[in-house]
Amino acid sequence: MNDGEILGVSQGQFMRRTLWPVASTYLKKRHFKYLLLLSVLVFAPILRELIFGIFSHHHLPFATTEDIIHTLIEVAFMVSLGCLLIFLDIKIMKEKRFELKMTQTVAIEALASLAEYRDAETAEHLLRIRAFIEILTESLKESRYGRYIMCQDGYIEDLMNASVLHDIGKIAVPDAILIKPGRLTEEEFETIKRHTILGSEILLAADNQFRKRVGKQSYLTLAQSIAESHHEKWDGSGYPHGLAGEEIPLSARIVALCDVYDAVTSDRVYKKAWPHDQAVDYIEQESGRHFDPILVETFLKVAPLFEKAKQAIN
Repeated sequence: MNDGEILGVSQGQFMRRTLWPVASTYLKKRHFKYLLLLSVLVFAPILRELIFGIFSHHHLPFATTEDIIHTLIEVAFMVSLGCLLIFLDIKIMKEKRFELKMTQTVAIEALASLAEYRDAETAEHLLRIRAFIEILTESLKESRYGRYIMCQDGYIEDLMNASVLHDIGKIAVPDAILIKPGRLTEEEFETIKRHTILGSEILLAADNQFRKRVGKQSYLTLAQSIAESHHEKWDGSGYPHGLAGEEIPLSARIVALCDVYDAVTSDRVYKKAWPHDQAVDYIEQESGRHFDPILVETFLKVAPLFEKAKQAIN
């Protein structure tokens, strides 16, 4: 299921499909482990006292106040030891997660940089797209998409990381077409359009390998849907599949708006950059045609931040 499909389902379905699987997995893998450890450590002194009383003819379990106090002290010590072990386990786990996340990020950025050798603008373009996505998606928390965004653990960070791969399929487009200074022919444009499918296939294969080796999905899943659908349009006139409205993944809709803003406000071999105000007017005019109206409404509120972010990166 893509992230656009979940919007519009009932609250019960939403909870079952997004929150419960995550919570259930976490409880099984982490809480049960810690609960078992604490149970063993707590009951060890109690069992010791009971077993000692069974096998000793001169000792009754918990017969005196001193025995009870001694056992309670041992229990408190064991609980403290268990909490220390749990703390260390969580600390090590977080460090490993951070290392894995950084490894993934570096690998993704290295893959995306393949296009830099053919388009000098790509490196800064990717930085700007990440910045725009953070601004827009943070602001979307106040929209009807807010519940979905906030319920997806790390959604904004994953979307920022995944966005750098939206045009990875262009590595298969010939230079003569990709950096052509003039208008593309109809045949050349059809070749360009294939980068969405090629990018999707590349990322789908990478995501499948990740799932086989790690056992769970990464933000490559998000990247795959973005690569395939970021040229779809709200009114269904986009490509490659002619999806319309919320058939288009939310992630792809967000990237599409940010990508267009950066494209029209940047110099290219075939055109000059538009002023910021002209770009804002264009995006507003395309609300309900090219872009999701809710995204456009949010964009208009934060458009000055887009301009500042672009100036800072440039």
